[in-house]
Amino acid sequence: MAEKCIENEDRIPVEIEPGRYQHEMKLEGFLNLKPTSKSALLILNQEIDVPEIFLNLWSYYDIKVCADGGANRLYDFFRTLEFTTTLELDELRKKHLPNYIIGDLDSLRDDVRQFYLSNGVVIIKQNTQYSTDFTKSTNLITLHFNDPNFRKMLTINTITDNFGIDFEDGIHLLYHKLKETADYNNPSHPIPNIKILALGGIDGRFDQTIHSMTQFYTLRISDPFIDLYYLTHTDLIFLIPSSGCLITYEKTFRDKFIGCCGLLPIGAPTELVETIGLKWDIQNWPTSVTTGRVSSNNRFCGIDKCFINSKDPIVFNVEIFVDRLTELF
Repeated sequence: MAEKCIENEDRIPVEIEPGRYQHEMKLEGFLNLKPTSKSALLILNQEIDVPEIFLNLWSYYDIKVCADGGANRLYDFFRTLEFTTTLELDELRKKHLPNYIIGDLDSLRDDVRQFYLSNGVVIIKQNTQYSTDFTKSTNLITLHFNDPNFRKMLTINTITDNFGIDFEDGIHLLYHKLKETADYNNPSHPIPNIKILALGGIDGRFDQTIHSMTQFYTLRISDPFIDLYYLTHTDLIFLIPSSGCLITYEKTFRDKFIGCCGLLPIGAPTELVETIGLKWDIQNWPTSVTTGRVSSNNRFCGIDKCFINSKDPIVFNVEIFVDRLTELF
């Protein structure tokens, strides 16, 4: 079929029959978590660059995980706020303790380690260099939500013996053991989705940014129940699955809090079968990085939704006006 590019009016109604899509997501869902949802705020080793809404995000997510030096970033974040006394600073840090710190801990400062250790934070050392702190963190998050025996281990062991976890790659061993269990592989009782919002991982060193992008694809295979989002001071970034995806949003959220968007074939060349609700909709459109055919600098024109059908999963970035999001809290 012939490829098409259609320029739409700035605002158009969009109605999609349910049979045309297999996936649905709410664009502002990272701010409005359901009480029953499983969720984790993952702090990576980059400066927390969404200070306007960070404390609000903290309160929304079930657990908070610092990947190694991410604990330094959390500890130092409170220095950027205005306080009258050192005591107030210390108390605020105590009110915002992560559930876990994990990694080889080569980046974790001694003063930060001592503070969180003295306040009961679970610090898990994993020495292996054959996986990243990001992977160690996602394996940990999976164990936390799906393995009661893992949570029990943490209560009967101490930091002295690394909470009963092998120092080299114990988290990975426990994770793979969990994946072999019958409950984990029971199709009649699928594992509930876990939403992970990662802060950091984008910007900074380019190789680390690319590695962050690879996590969309590796998790899709290893842990398809994990919905991963990256939030920066400019973008919300996530993976659009294949087989049709309906993205919904409130009208006011579209008008005031988001800007441009892009469909980015970072994983591999693919074809955008159809989009409905973008300023420049496309049909039967091959897209790849090597050819330069990338739908960038696009934007939403659907009044309250848009539809994206890609032959393969594709990275989607949405410009977010973080400074305006404070109006939602």
